[in-house]
Amino acid sequence: MPGTYDPATDECVPGADPGHGGTHLAADAEGLTIYYRRDGKGYLLASSQGDSTFAVYRREGSNAYLGQFRIGAGDGLDGAEHSDGSTVLNVPLGDFDKGLFVAHDGENTPATADRENTNFKLVDWDDIADELDLEVDTGGWRPRD
Repeated sequence: MPGTYDPATDECVPGADPGHGGTHLAADAEGLTIYYRRDGKGYLLASSQGDSTFAVYRREGSNAYLGQFRIGAGDGLDGAEHSDGSTVLNVPLGDFDKGLFVAHDGENTPATADRENTNFKLVDWDDIADELDLEVDTGGWRPRD
């Protein structure tokens, strides 16, 4: 749903889309994260809060748009909605041997606590890479170096 900033409530409210996200991001455009590959290559991922998707751009050159994905419900878990951001690592982490994408889920449903809450969704980077035909490079960046 398009929205504009309302300074009285400090919220994004329904209205005319301000156009800050171009054609691939729905307001609010939230957190950015980088998937590092060798030689300065990789991917820039942006949280598109308005439509609960994540847009993927090439890190190098003119930052070409490569596609988008959504974290859907499955295995007894809800999907990720209204994400405030994410992070991605290209290093093997336990069962995530091709890397890990972590997304904030702004609406943990069904809410099992006494009040609404949020949580995080963990996604194997290989699943995202397969869906969008992206490269997996587990040696492109070493956080301990």
